[in-house]
Amino acid sequence: MMNDMMPTIEETITPDITAQIEHEEWQRVLLKWEQRERWEVVEALHGPLLTAAEWEQHTIDQNAWFDEGICK
Repeated sequence: MMNDMMPTIEETITPDITAQIEHEEWQRVLLKWEQRERWEVVEALHGPLLTAAEWEQHTIDQNAWFDEGICK
């Protein structure tokens, strides 16, 4: 019965908290964009880290490793 009386996030959030959340989300988006942009420059200079075939083999090996329970 007590939970019915508890306010929800929407009822308690203030405009400054909303602005802070939006600002932090925007910073995360910018960081991801900058990281992707830097990685594109590195690949342009040195080529891809792995070819598609090498990446596929790595994924298969890693999944087998997890399936064996090594990381459990």
